[in-house]
This record gives sequence, C-alpha cells and structure tokens, in this order.
Amino acid sequence: MSSTPPPPEPYNPPPAMRADAAQAGYPASPSYQPPTAAAAKPSNRLGLIAFVVSLAAIVIGSILAFIGGMQSGALVQYATTGANGTQIDAATLPESAQQAAAVAGLLAVAGFLVFGALGLWGFIQGIIAAVKNRGRGYGIAALILAVLGGIVVAVVFGIGATAGAAPYVNTIG
Repeated sequence: MSSTPPPPEPYNPPPAMRADAAQAGYPASPSYQPPTAAAAKPSNRLGLIAFVVSLAAIVIGSILAFIGGMQSGALVQYATTGANGTQIDAATLPESAQQAAAVAGLLAVAGFLVFGALGLWGFIQGIIAAVKNRGRGYGIAALILAVLGGIVVAVVFGIGATAGAAPYVNTIG
C-alpha cells in the first residue's frame, strides 16, 4: 500500500528575453522611463510669511511699548524723594495723571501682548518652514527674530520711559 506521488509538472522558467516573453504569453516588463521633468522646488512662501509676521511683531510691539514708556516716564514729574527713595503716590495724583498712568499701563501691556501673539505665530510657522524646507532661510530668520524680539521690545520700552522722563528729571524733589 504504498502511494507514489504524481509526477511533477514540467518547470517552465520565464524567458530571459523580452521578445521571448511576448511570444510565450508573459506580460512585458516595463521599460526604463527617464524622468520627464525635475521635481518642482517647494515654495518659500511659508518661511517668508513667518519672517514678515515676526518682524511685524517686533515693530508693532516696539511702537506700542515706546508710547507706553513715554507715558509712564512722564509721570516722573509727580515723583517725590523721601526716606524710602523716589516714589509716586497714586492717591495724590491729579485725575489727568491717573488717566495717563492707566493709558501707559495699557499701552505697555498691549505692546508686549501683540509681540507675544505675533511672535509666537512667527516662531511656530518658522519651525514648520525650516523643517519642511519651504523657505528654510526665512524660517530660521523668523525664529531668531521671534526669540530675540522680546529683548528688543523691552529695551524700546525702557528708551521710551527714559525719553518721557527726561524733561522732568531735574524737578524731582
């Protein structure tokens, strides 16, 4: 009771030549196709927008901070020098000076908020542009501006406060 396996079917290897393959009924292999056009270079618009937004953050934030600094520096005319140093007593300020102090505070805060919002936008979009190579140079520049812009806005605020206080420095007493 032995069973013998059936004889193997003949092995027909695929033909080595393309013409032989077509005659034997095999599908033809695809031939080499040279590239028709070079891959399109990605647009640098993403990085450029990030750069412009970061630059606008610094410019707009600096303008608002400078005006706020000028307003707060002008309050020096109400300062008095005492045992605790030079101080401004909010209770003795005239109504117009209190309003000027409120405007100064709002402008300074608005300057830093505008810089913060636009700078964050430019920072994130600059990272994306640099990673995706869609304006890598502009993206890196946007990152640098967004990181160092806070220092610029703070310095401009200080310059504004100095400029606003300059006419009244000799009257502190």
